[in-house]
Amino acid sequence: MKTEKQMKQQKNEKHFSSKKKLKKNANPASDDHLQQIPHRLREIMKSQERMKQGSQKRKKASKPKMLSGDIPIPHFRRGRQESERAYVQRMTEESEHVLFLTNNQVERHPEVKPKKEEETQEKKSKKKNRLHKGKLLQQKKKLNQQEERDEEEMFKDEVPFGEVAMAPPTLSVKPKKAIVKPQGATKGLLLTSLLGHSPMSVNKPSMARKRMMEEERGRVVQLYRQMKKKQRDKHEQDRAAMTST
Repeated sequence: MKTEKQMKQQKNEKHFSSKKKLKKNANPASDDHLQQIPHRLREIMKSQERMKQGSQKRKKASKPKMLSGDIPIPHFRRGRQESERAYVQRMTEESEHVLFLTNNQVERHPEVKPKKEEETQEKKSKKKNRLHKGKLLQQKKKLNQQEERDEEEMFKDEVPFGEVAMAPPTLSVKPKKAIVKPQGATKGLLLTSLLGHSPMSVNKPSMARKRMMEEERGRVVQLYRQMKKKQRDKHEQDRAAMTST
């Protein structure tokens, strides 16, 4: 008959062999489980495992804080009471959610230009604006100079070639309202100056007449400028029509 000790040893051996069988059977089951996981999920899980193994080999360092816009990487672990089908479905849903977030992530402007590049761009735009303003001012100045030259030409007398003036022009007819100097007026100049009397001054035009003359002159100049502007516009239109054809 077997002793109690031998029976106990035999019982332990049976228990150990049953454990081994369970482990052997568990491995193919886990492989089958991996076969059912989508290819993309398997790649993600493999990359996570590699990263985990690499981090274990390195020295322990403080974990960097996640930024507010970072997407958390899911870590898959099957629950105790979770069925295989539910586990696979949960992994698929979580992976699809991560892919959706990555595709619709808010832009954080990773390729923002450095500050120096922004400053150079701003300087270039300012320089361009200055050059544009300078060109406009130059064109305006040229137009004003052209108008002044046109006005001078309008009020300039044309002298024929070869004409020589030997003496200043003389008036053959006395103008109206001209003062008739009495004979011996030159002799009485000293006496009149001593006595405090002055000869009658030439009649000057009144303020109203001066204003009328200035207004008339301004009107003529304005009409001349308008005429020149029309001629210039017509010339530009003709030139544009010629270039377009």
